[in-house]
Amino acid sequence: MDNLICRIMRSGDEEAISQLIQRSFHRFIAQDYKPEGLKTFLEDTSSKGIARILHEWPLIIVAVAGGDSGEPVIVGVIALRLANHISLFFVDEGWHGQGVGTLLLKEAVQKTQKAHPDIHAITVNSSPFAVGFYEKMGFKRRGPEQFMDGMLVNPMKLHL
Repeated sequence: MDNLICRIMRSGDEEAISQLIQRSFHRFIAQDYKPEGLKTFLEDTSSKGIARILHEWPLIIVAVAGGDSGEPVIVGVIALRLANHISLFFVDEGWHGQGVGTLLLKEAVQKTQKAHPDIHAITVNSSPFAVGFYEKMGFKRRGPEQFMDGMLVNPMKLHL
């Protein structure tokens, strides 16, 4: 992880982020979605959808690695739709278990606390796949697993 950095998303990252999210989504999460949820998610995470949220959401952080060719490669992304709600959080499969998710979450919490000292919790509607990660990071369930807009989610909260 020596060659890994976190930075704020910038214009030009849209396609790489979209590909990362959709590749991970199809591999680990899509099977838990109803058709309407699948359609919405894929539209929202297309490169056009990512370009839109770049200007609308308060915080999008990417994890960037050096890459085999020396070119930087985006290997993870976390996005907060509201100042305290994680809406997108994906790490490339080849980087699972290497601390990328932990690094991204810590960076997002730090930036959120600095920008909004009055916020005392972060929420997420976790996919079934990611519940274990969130629990390891200190999140607690705040309701049963349920379908929301065709997406199977587990409401969770981290008290800061």
